[in-house]
Amino acid sequence: MFGRDFRSNRRSNWMGAILRVSKPNSDTSDTGTGIGCLLGFALLVTLSFAALASAQETSSYLRSVTIEQSPYKGSINCFGCNVVVKGELDGEIVTIGGDVTVYGKVRKDVVAVGGAVHLKNGAEVDKDVVAIGGGITTEGTVLAPEREGFAALRWMHLPGQLSIGWRGVLALLGFHAMCVLLPVLLLRPRRVRNVAVASRRWLITVLLGAMAIAATSLFLDWIDDHLRSSETFETIVSVLFLAVFALGVAGIILTIGERFSPNRLFAALLVGGVLLVALELIPYVGFMVMILGSCWATGAALWGGMGFRGPRSPESKEAPAVLKLIG
Repeated sequence: MFGRDFRSNRRSNWMGAILRVSKPNSDTSDTGTGIGCLLGFALLVTLSFAALASAQETSSYLRSVTIEQSPYKGSINCFGCNVVVKGELDGEIVTIGGDVTVYGKVRKDVVAVGGAVHLKNGAEVDKDVVAIGGGITTEGTVLAPEREGFAALRWMHLPGQLSIGWRGVLALLGFHAMCVLLPVLLLRPRRVRNVAVASRRWLITVLLGAMAIAATSLFLDWIDDHLRSSETFETIVSVLFLAVFALGVAGIILTIGERFSPNRLFAALLVGGVLLVALELIPYVGFMVMILGSCWATGAALWGGMGFRGPRSPESKEAPAVLKLIG
């Protein structure tokens, strides 16, 4: 699978972040992997622009890339588009929201985030193949020495991806449902309302959330590189962040829902959750909804003090005493 050597060599590349969270068998804990995936998705668009600075990589946005019969040396990054390899590619392939189709040879890793990987008859892939939010299909004879490194995570859906599968939709609905139910059940609904009130300062909360997500991601990287018992510390940081994020998601869902169903908590949560998921399912648009929503939710929870900051319920005032004089 994706080992530590690979990660250390590709640490400066945004693709490394995707591979680091998508490896099927890792030495880190499952919780750490989940939070890494969440943080990687949240920073995906920002980090993808950094790939333009690499001279050995080709990045394409919204335009499909085809490698013809002649050999090509270098990695391919494709955002919102597909990659087709007919010849030989001495490099890696990463698609964000698109598919990868291989007729020829790929000498390094193939990763489709929010898409599928199709290996046609005669295809050859020397390294790992990962499809997040899609499947891996093979036709005819396919040469893959590292076939144990194939991983298809169908029960995931990257918001904004072009293909929509029922497994991914159910997983997305379930994720939002858990983010709403846990804070409401474990905390008083008033805490969620306080976060919803804080989320109305959308500019401050989005900026605060973006800084918090970036800081947490860098801190997890530092833990992974410098601490021997990284699993324990990653689990602690991951649980804390997930608690903040889940409460923030519940808060922004309530804010959205109250636009249509004010003063009705559960109706507002239902309407807001369905609307948010619907926006995340829209191709391309869902990417921006995911990025902004993650920052907004995280910042709202922090700005609202995890629900402990907010307007207090009015205290009941005692009726003034009336003194009657009887003459």
